[in-house]
Amino acid sequence: MKPHSLPMLGLCAVSLALLAACGPTPTGDAPAAEEAAPAAQASAAARTAVVYTALDQLYSEPILAAFAEQTGIDVLSVYDSEAAKTTGLVARLVAERDRPRCDVFWNNEIVRTNQLQREGLLQPYAAPGAAHVPAAFKDPEGYWTGFAGRMRVVAFNTDRY
Repeated sequence: MKPHSLPMLGLCAVSLALLAACGPTPTGDAPAAEEAAPAAQASAAARTAVVYTALDQLYSEPILAAFAEQTGIDVLSVYDSEAAKTTGLVARLVAERDRPRCDVFWNNEIVRTNQLQREGLLQPYAAPGAAHVPAAFKDPEGYWTGFAGRMRVVAFNTDRY
């Protein structure tokens, strides 16, 4: 693993560690399956994290695999298409409002994150591993922590304009 990915792995691992406080992750819509073996299903669900991520699979998959290996928690990843990126996952979270399936939402922009917060679809979490992140890059109420830089740049030819 490259040295620059270690801080991200740490933050991801800490973020995913919140699962111990969450209820079981829904694993299907079939009530019969839930009634047949509720204890076995709850046990398996407690060791599974559902991660919705807008980060490219190429970059997020190794981090999530390392988390799974280090913790023994299986990770079920849901990726958005390149065309939709975060907006598709946000729409899915809104649609699943009454029956949430996502444990961790790892996205790459703040506007939709704030939308989810306003709609009451996020829970605060103060990740101990994020204590070193400056306050300017964290929501004061603990709803999100920024841990990667992203810039939008406009470039133009000054000779033409």
